Amino acid sequence: MRPHLRFSIVLGLALQCAAAGAASQLAAQSGSLLDSVEREADLGRVEAARTLLSDWFGSAEASDRGADVERARFLRARLSADLDSARVDYLWVAVRGGDRYGAAARLRLAQMYVAEGRLDRAAEDLDTMRRDYPGHSLIFESWLWTGNVRAAAGDLDGACTAWRSAASTPGGQAAASDRDLIRAALEDCGAAAGSQAPQTFSVQLGAFSSRETAEDLRGRVMSAGATARVVDPAEAGGLYRVRSGRFSGREEAARHAVRLAEQGFESIVVPGEP
Repeated sequence: MRPHLRFSIVLGLALQCAAAGAASQLAAQSGSLLDSVEREADLGRVEAARTLLSDWFGSAEASDRGADVERARFLRARLSADLDSARVDYLWVAVRGGDRYGAAARLRLAQMYVAEGRLDRAAEDLDTMRRDYPGHSLIFESWLWTGNVRAAAGDLDGACTAWRSAASTPGGQAAASDRDLIRAALEDCGAAAGSQAPQTFSVQLGAFSSRETAEDLRGRVMSAGATARVVDPAEAGGLYRVRSGRFSGREEAARHAVRLAEQGFESIVVPGEP
């Protein structure tokens, strides 16, 4: 082989390796920056997160980063103060995104509709999520929120049916405390059968056999800026329930549940205690 040809081949391979290395480094930098955005958002430092995310979107390569765009648009929706803009991004991710963020975006859309009192649209998005992402780890949460939607619409039987579906959903990432929440809701469903419609509604965040555990959750909810109380068991051996708010309307209670979800607390709408 002629020396100059051998040199050209070696140089070409070197350039390919350098390009691959640069692409890998770019992807790592992209992921690292979005990790920082998510970390700042989780810590409640919204402005810092928005600034970092703006830097990401302002980069020339942003449109060529594949799955990172899906993640970035989900984060932008999460951080947006404008509901219409957030809805556009969530819908884009829900329709075009993969399993990781698509299902979560569809769940967020449903919660936004609950907050606006558009319960039919919320129910549609939750049904769509289960159809598009069968077996996803968020299916449990989708049934929990379907129960909230039904409760907000005054359909207690429908709410209880949805919560039974949540209880029977295997696996997933639902915390044990969220499953205890559903079990307690189903106990309330049994107690409410045949009773008169309640005059008030509350948002229940957990139910525990230990008062200490219930008080711990109450403290965390209050530290997040929401009201919370511990309701003692109605009978010996019962559960201590952690609840927030007393509302005259179901929809108002459901909107409060959305606000709590935005702060990281799953909850359900229940009849208010006397």
